[in-house]
This record gives sequence, C-alpha cells and structure tokens, in this order.
Amino acid sequence: AWAAPLGLPADRISFHVLESTDPAEAIVVHARENHVDQVIMGARGQSGTRRYLGSVSARVAAEAPCTVTVVRAALQA
Repeated sequence: AWAAPLGLPADRISFHVLESTDPAEAIVVHARENHVDQVIMGARGQSGTRRYLGSVSARVAAEAPCTVTVVRAALQA
C-alpha cells in the first residue's frame, strides 16, 4: 500500500525480502544482478558503534550501482 501514491503501474514496482548475515552486501548484489533502477530503504538513528563502523544504508548508498534513496523517520517530540 505504501507504493500506491507513486502512481506507477504494477509491472514497474517490485518488492523483495533478502536474508543474509551481511545485509548491505545482499542488497548491493541483488541490485547489481537484477539491474535495479532504484533502492529505497530506511535508516536508523546514529549510535556510537554505527558512527564508526558505518551503517547498512550508508554502505548500500556508497556501493550500489543505482540510485539509493535513504528515508529517515521523523523524530517524535
């Protein structure tokens, strides 16, 4: 339902569930092997560890062979 506002025909959108011990690598490989045009993914907040080691979304954005849109949830007051 979240993709409905995009107004795209059903044959232009696909949804995939990937399981891996290295999610960033799985997403990048999937994008490469399937000639993906765009990846849309969420991002978590910054933690100390993630700040130094990097995040899945940052790695995908850096390595994917396509456009990557990272969406962050609005902060709640």
